Amino acid sequence: MASARIPDGLPFAVEEYRDRATRVRAAMSARGVDVLYVTSPPNILYLTGYEAIWYPWRLPVGVALHRSSPELVFFDWTRHAGYVRRSALHDDAVFFEYGATRAPIASALAGRGWTEGTVGVERFSLTPAAPIVDDVAAGLRAAGAEVIDGDWIVDGVRLLKSPAEVERIRRAATMADEALLALQREIRPGLTQLEISSLASLLLARAGSEIAASQPLVSSGPHAWADTHAFPSSVRIADDDTVSIDVCAVVDRYHVNLSRTYSVGRPNALATTMLEQADASLAVLKASARLGDDPAIACAAAEAHIREQIAGERIWWIGGYSLGLSFPPSWVGHTYHANDGLDRWSWAPGYLSNFENVLHDEEQGFAAITIDSVLMTDAGLESLSSIPRTLLPAG
Repeated sequence: MASARIPDGLPFAVEEYRDRATRVRAAMSARGVDVLYVTSPPNILYLTGYEAIWYPWRLPVGVALHRSSPELVFFDWTRHAGYVRRSALHDDAVFFEYGATRAPIASALAGRGWTEGTVGVERFSLTPAAPIVDDVAAGLRAAGAEVIDGDWIVDGVRLLKSPAEVERIRRAATMADEALLALQREIRPGLTQLEISSLASLLLARAGSEIAASQPLVSSGPHAWADTHAFPSSVRIADDDTVSIDVCAVVDRYHVNLSRTYSVGRPNALATTMLEQADASLAVLKASARLGDDPAIACAAAEAHIREQIAGERIWWIGGYSLGLSFPPSWVGHTYHANDGLDRWSWAPGYLSNFENVLHDEEQGFAAITIDSVLMTDAGLESLSSIPRTLLPAG
């Protein structure tokens, strides 16, 4: 085995990465996976510290690990060789060109005797494209491996945050609060959604945040009720507008999601009432979330609280999903409070998620949104923001 290459400037201690890999290997053993080929960018970062602004969809950038070996083997484009050696914790690296994806991976793993059993391959990833993953799998089969499902092994391990990760999360939460409170003083009629989004990014950066997986979202104007996931636009903020802003603060790629709704000029009476009626839903979620329980129990209680007071046609979504290491275009995790995601889970210390109350009224044309990030601890579920969840006056 080659000696480990430990780059300068890793966000976490080497021991943290080694512990992560150890826990992933235990999860592999439980699933009957001898070798895991990791393609998901957040999972690659989790194991090695490597991050990039772009992952070529034509290349199966990844990292391989065996459940009985301490090695981490990195695979990437030849042009990234210098960056990999400088930024990724690994024991060996294999580089290849476009169009040569099958042979280098199969050959490197076969040369270690890693194709003699089961090889799990991650398929639920933004990159590479599905035909590239199929080609890698075909090469591994040709080398003698039994290729099986490798999804959610790393994701499941990284659902529960370590003390070092929680420290980053708490710092990010402070940054999010600081940015949104500063933004509250700057919102005024005449600014466009794009200007507000850009200003939010600047305020987050000044607070110490890294670039988030998605730019801040701004919902305002007569179509705000329908534009929850729309890009910020050139629509200008008008007098008496209700404006919802959704941001993420980031430390070492750990996202904390936060959204609040502001009144520009005269507060909208219905938006004010709806946010006041939904305000206690977070307290209901926290009181109902118990260690070891199915999260759907707490989610249902929080949603029921809102539906008792607000008409169903004014509720877009009540719920939440796991947060963590994220890359464009999304920070959305694979588990949900309703436990209807791609993997099931129970409340446990270290679980980080958001909690969304997305309300709107089509007739009056506004969205009233609050999103908080919540962290499960030994003492129970904790909200990470101190900003009120009611309609906030701008300016």
